[in-house]
Amino acid sequence: MVKSPEDQPGIAVIGCGGWGKNLVRNFFELGALVAVCDTDSKVADSFAKEFRAEAMSEDEIMSDSRIDALVIANPAEHHVTLAMKAIKAGKHIYVEKPLALNVAQAQQISIYGKQMEKIVMVGHILQYHSAFIKLKEVVASGELGNLHHIYTHRLGLGRLRRHENVLWDLAPHDISMILALTGELPSKVSASGHTHLHDEIATTSLATLSFSNGLSAHMHTSWMSPFKEQKLVVVGDKGVLVFDDRKPWGEKLAIYRDCVIWEEGLPIENSHVHTEYIKVEESEPLKNECRHFLDSINYNKTPITDGDEGVQVTRVLEAAEKAMKSGQAIQLPIPKIEEVALSA
Repeated sequence: MVKSPEDQPGIAVIGCGGWGKNLVRNFFELGALVAVCDTDSKVADSFAKEFRAEAMSEDEIMSDSRIDALVIANPAEHHVTLAMKAIKAGKHIYVEKPLALNVAQAQQISIYGKQMEKIVMVGHILQYHSAFIKLKEVVASGELGNLHHIYTHRLGLGRLRRHENVLWDLAPHDISMILALTGELPSKVSASGHTHLHDEIATTSLATLSFSNGLSAHMHTSWMSPFKEQKLVVVGDKGVLVFDDRKPWGEKLAIYRDCVIWEEGLPIENSHVHTEYIKVEESEPLKNECRHFLDSINYNKTPITDGDEGVQVTRVLEAAEKAMKSGQAIQLPIPKIEEVALSA
């Protein structure tokens, strides 16, 4: 049964900045927005007026019985404090990526949410993109055959951060997609980064994930590129899938078949590779994500990107950070995604 807007959980958005404003708009359009909060009271007042909500302080939101859930769009260094406070106040939470800046804090949020029987969802938006959903279906169907390699490019002239480097800012999207496709953590993580504009904050990074079945993945992230690139490439023994989010909707997802042919036991490039565009539903990924959060609350369902998934993404990020600083590969255990250890 589809519920009417009047039945929606009451939502408060904390943080009305560059991304928070999009969350405010979407929850308003879904009929769920009750309140907004921002460190700049003038910004909060402006959004409250535009989206017919109330401007509240954090404490007012925590104590307001009309508010069932909080959407946390504050800087990542504040996530754990706000998340724990919200769960303690009896609220469900949606936390923008990354869930936290270390595994211990991410586990703390996820475990406390389970203990208090509250929904914890992480804003890994590309899991709700119709092109990625379709890509997962194609991979699961076996149309690509066995997967050999995955690589991602997430580049642009980014907004520099003071508390998190480019890896923590951009790579959560790609790690989330890679783990969704592989179903397990990598066994080894290597990474390098460069600090072009700041003594300590990396502005470009390259990470390599190695999996126990021989599959490998590379992630390139950068705040220093003069052009944007948002691309996921999945290579199988029967073809290659490309999700290019910079392309128009009709070309976002493409499959290339028989890229390599074999002659006399040698692989040879096929000069007649055919590009086939796969039709995907045109929809706003963020609205899909926001609707998924509301549905998770309404029907008490575990979100696709729940707290455990957020912990696993954080685990890979933390390993990549350690590898970047030490110059050495970091070994990881290989539990399945659903087998997250609950020891904080």
